[in-house]
Amino acid sequence: MDVLVAAVLVWAAVFKLRGGSQRSALAKAVGKDRVDTVFRIVGGVEIGLAAGLLLTGPIGAWAVFAWFVGLFGYLLWARVAEPESSCGCLSDKYAPVGARALARAAVLAAMAVTAELSPWYAAFPGAAVIVLLSAELDEYWLVPLRRLKVKLRHPLGNKEFHIPVTSTVQQLHKSQVYQSAYPLLRSDVLDTWDEGEWRILTYSAERDGERATAVFAVPRDRYEPESVRFALA
Repeated sequence: MDVLVAAVLVWAAVFKLRGGSQRSALAKAVGKDRVDTVFRIVGGVEIGLAAGLLLTGPIGAWAVFAWFVGLFGYLLWARVAEPESSCGCLSDKYAPVGARALARAAVLAAMAVTAELSPWYAAFPGAAVIVLLSAELDEYWLVPLRRLKVKLRHPLGNKEFHIPVTSTVQQLHKSQVYQSAYPLLRSDVLDTWDEGEWRILTYSAERDGERATAVFAVPRDRYEPESVRFALA
């Protein structure tokens, strides 16, 4: 169990050492100019706590317990002070400070001081609990399950619908990729076809005085402008 808790600490530390999340409530506590520095300091502390947990026995375990109790308190404050902020605990993906984040901190605190009393295989259900309580991981398991549920239970879930090209173009226009490539375009849509989950749209383009074809791949059956891909041919 201590290996699981240490792994979560290292995961959190690596994220924070890379700069952390700009959407966390930490900015309100320390100021926007100091957020990156504070995140890196916190990341360094978490690396030390992970090492201490694995190497120093009960002392390290109680230090980690105190850390997660402190995190629990910080999350309570963030939930009140900045209710729209992200947890900023494990990734930059938006994860609101809610009951799951608070429960995860409490569970990790308990795991830290009960690790020696737990059999090694308890780490497996423990890991499952951490995943269930981590909103940052929802896109990998919860979102696909919800989509499957809709497909299986919705009366029209198994029907295929033709997505109008105009809808795809509207999604394309909302993407940062299209807005960046727009100065190169010299025409409206020239051709379009579907390839699996993608709809391909081509435009006439010009770069450095040379003619080219701009090719965009847009998600066909979902609205994700940030997933649009672009290439010049």
